[in-house]
Amino acid sequence: MQVEQSFQVPFPRALVWRSFRNAEGIVACLPGASLSAPPVDGMLKLAMTVKLGPIVAAFAGDAMMTLDDSGFQGSVAGGGSDRKSGSRVKGEAAFSLHEQAGPSPSTRVDVSVDFTIAGSLAQFSRGGIVQELAARMTEAFAENLRQTLEAESVQAGAAVIPIPEPSITSAGSVPPSAEVSKPSPAASPNAPLDLGRLFWPMLVARVKGFFRPDKKV
Repeated sequence: MQVEQSFQVPFPRALVWRSFRNAEGIVACLPGASLSAPPVDGMLKLAMTVKLGPIVAAFAGDAMMTLDDSGFQGSVAGGGSDRKSGSRVKGEAAFSLHEQAGPSPSTRVDVSVDFTIAGSLAQFSRGGIVQELAARMTEAFAENLRQTLEAESVQAGAAVIPIPEPSITSAGSVPPSAEVSKPSPAASPNAPLDLGRLFWPMLVARVKGFFRPDKKV
């Protein structure tokens, strides 16, 4: 299964890339994810907790992070498993940063993820569900990254002005009716990724889209 997403943050590419080079910081921006040990030469000991109703899966595994400073791009490849649910995941996420023209500096981040899921959580590998969940996970990641960059600007003593929320686009099959809800504040790195919480706004958006006045029957 392959999922492609893009989002934009209102910061210069060099500043955003510096955050991507900080493996601990960038993993903390991903909902439900954390590092179980400090990174060593690009090797990451990843942990991710996923909650789906009464089911809580705690994935643990290894990944390799590679970075290309000259091209402002990189990738993370690896896999993990949850012993309790018997679920397994394996994949690779490639990302690239692109400067955007305009009166204020901004950066577009393109992400392409190729993965496989086995076990009790494999039901979420269905195309439509995965695309929409990925859109909301990307939204949460972008918001967490934006808050991290703002905090770094404050610590550096830079003047911070109100910044618009990052915009999300998808190259997948997310229907236009699936409106993206306003992102929540950055969650604790140890907070589980609640798939049920992501699923319900997605379902509501679909229902609203079905009853749109301009929808053709």
